[in-house]
Formats: sequence, C-alpha cells, structure tokens
Amino acid sequence: MSWKGVLVALPCALAIMLASCTSSPSPKFYVLGVESADFQKEGSSKCVVLGVGPVEIPSYLDRQEVVFRIGPNEVQPSDFHRWAEPIQQGIARVVADSISKAMCVARVEYYPWRTYLSVDFQVSMRVRRFEGYPGREVELLMDWSLFGSNGKRPIKQGSMELREPWPSTNPEEMVSAQSRLLDVAGRRLAEEILAFSR
Repeated sequence: MSWKGVLVALPCALAIMLASCTSSPSPKFYVLGVESADFQKEGSSKCVVLGVGPVEIPSYLDRQEVVFRIGPNEVQPSDFHRWAEPIQQGIARVVADSISKAMCVARVEYYPWRTYLSVDFQVSMRVRRFEGYPGREVELLMDWSLFGSNGKRPIKQGSMELREPWPSTNPEEMVSAQSRLLDVAGRRLAEEILAFSR
C-alpha cells in the first residue's frame, strides 16, 4: 500500500476504534407478565365479556425507560432498561390475564373497543404509583372503577395499595415483582366482578 493509501486508511481505522471504545451498552427490554397456574374458578358464575381500560398512569411513567424511585420526590429513568411496549398496555394485559384465570371470561376487549362491541363488565384503572425503590420494595398504588354493561356509571369503585420487597437492585427482579403485584390486583378485581355476575 502506498503512503497515500496509509494516510487515508489510518484516520478511518482510528475512527472505528474510538467508536467501539465509546459505544454504550445495548439497552435491555422488558415486558410485564406472570406465568402461573389457573386459580380456583367460581363454578356457579356465568362467562362474561370483559372490557379492560382505560389505564391512566402518571406522566413520569409514560415513557419507554424503566423508572426507579430514588427518594420521596426523586425518580430516575434508566437509559439501559426499557419497556418493550407502552406500559399501559402491559398493565391491562396482565390484569386481564389474571381476571381470566380466576373466573370464566368468554372474551376480553381492550379500551378503546369498537362501538358495536358490547361488554358485560368494564374495569378502568388509574395508577398513582408503579415503580421500585432499589434495595427496598416495589409498590403499586391504584384506583379502580367497575362498570356494568351500560358503561355510564361505576357500579363499584375502590383503591389498592400493594407492595413487595425488592432487596436487590436488579431491574429484571423489579419487573417480576411488578408483574406479581398486577397479578394480585387482577385476582382481587375478579372477586369484585364475581359478586355482581352470580
């Protein structure tokens, strides 16, 4: 190779080496979900068409980055740990799965569903907090409303405050704990629906 070729190739090689040295780790992507056996289903209840949503979340959680709570008034989004889907969709899916395991659900519709589709019961959720304190705990604070087939006025409303210890700082363990909390929430909502569907 001529000196001219060397002078041209050297800057290119250096640029490639610097890029490889300064490149950031690839982000990890997470989804909410639990793998559990079916719960004891209520045999005397009829199958229902379930509507899930809308799911409201605080604006600081409405982002792709996984958010950690650092203090009472401080949160930290992570550049390297991200949600693989909008978190509202994950919350709705896990809650719907848990309800479907606890009672007979013929079909699930996610908000907004088509106007010509009717549901027997609709569950809406307003999440107030859904993140983890590294080394401490993961919490789910939410308000919920249960609607009947007309969907105009709630037939029952309530709140939940659920927590699970998270002694480590592993984000994957935090997401697993968040999924389990949603699983518990779904089972409790199924009990509320069953009280009206008998």
